[in-house]
Amino acid sequence: MPQTILVGEGVPSFPEPNSAWRAFFEGDYSLIGAQGPPDDLARLRFAEGGAWLGRVHVTPTQMVVAVEGSRVNDAELELFGESERSSRRLEAAGEATFPLAHGLPAHAWLWLKRGTMWLDYRSIDPRSGWTGDLDRAGVEIEVPVEPQVRIEALIASGEGPHVEFKECLPTKQSRRTLKTVAAFANGDGGTMVFGINRDEVTVTGLSEDKPPTKLRDHLVDLVRGTVIPMPHVEARDYRIDDKLILVLEVSPGTSPPYGLSTPDARDKPEYFVRRGASTFPAQPNDLSEAVLSRGRTEGDTSSRFAG
Repeated sequence: MPQTILVGEGVPSFPEPNSAWRAFFEGDYSLIGAQGPPDDLARLRFAEGGAWLGRVHVTPTQMVVAVEGSRVNDAELELFGESERSSRRLEAAGEATFPLAHGLPAHAWLWLKRGTMWLDYRSIDPRSGWTGDLDRAGVEIEVPVEPQVRIEALIASGEGPHVEFKECLPTKQSRRTLKTVAAFANGDGGTMVFGINRDEVTVTGLSEDKPPTKLRDHLVDLVRGTVIPMPHVEARDYRIDDKLILVLEVSPGTSPPYGLSTPDARDKPEYFVRRGASTFPAQPNDLSEAVLSRGRTEGDTSSRFAG
C-alpha cells in the first residue's frame, strides 16, 4: 500500500490509508498499528498553490495558524489529534486560532483543504516520524514552564514594583498588610508571596494548622472584606523546600481606584500605590492617573505570573 495522504470533506484527515481504516472501523485514532485496508481504498491528492500554511505558533493553551495565499476563501483548516479534532472554515488569508484546553493533542496534524482536495499540511507532533524539522516547517512550540519553577524564579528575583514578600498570612487584626493588594490593583497588578522571611531570601513557610485550601479561602475572604471594590485575585499554594507558601496574584483593576477599608470606616477607604519595592499612600494625582490609565487599557485582567 503506498503511503499517500488521505483527505476527505467533512471528516478527519489522515497521513495514510491504514490510519483512516483503523480510525473508522476500529475507533483507533493513534496513527500507529499494523492493520490496514484493502489496497483499492487509497486515493492520492495533489497540493495546489492558491493557499498554504504559514507560521504555526503553539502555546500551552492555544494554537495560532497563519494561512496565506490568494485563494483561501472557502478553504477549511482542520486540527487532527488522537483525542481532539476540530476545524475552521476560512474566508480569507490571515490567522486562525484553536484553543487547546488540554494542551497539544498527541499525533497532532494540521490540514488545509478545500472539499476533498488537500492544499497543505503540517505534522506537529515532535514524536512523529512524519514531522521532520519543525523549525524549517515554520512550527514553533512553546514548552510550558512548570508553575513550581516559575515561583522559585519569582522568589529568587526579590521584591520589586510587582512583587512583595510576607512572612505570615494577614489576620483580621493585621489586615493592613493588604494595602499592597490595593496598590497592585491600582497599578499594573502584582504578586504577594506569603511564607518568605523579611530578608527576601529565606523560605520560612506557613503554619499548617489548617489545610492549604482553607488558608487560600481565608486569604481571599480577607481581601474581599478589606479591599473595595473587590479586585480580581487568585490564591495558589506551593511547596518550596517542603515548606508551604501561598501566592496571591492580583490583576490590574478594571474599576480603580481601589482602597483599603476598615470595619468602622468603610465609607472612607485609604488608597495606595506601588513605587519600587514599597507601598505608599496615594496622592490625588496618583488616583487620577490610575483611573485614566485603566480607561486606556480597560478589559486587561491578565495576571503577570499566572500559571
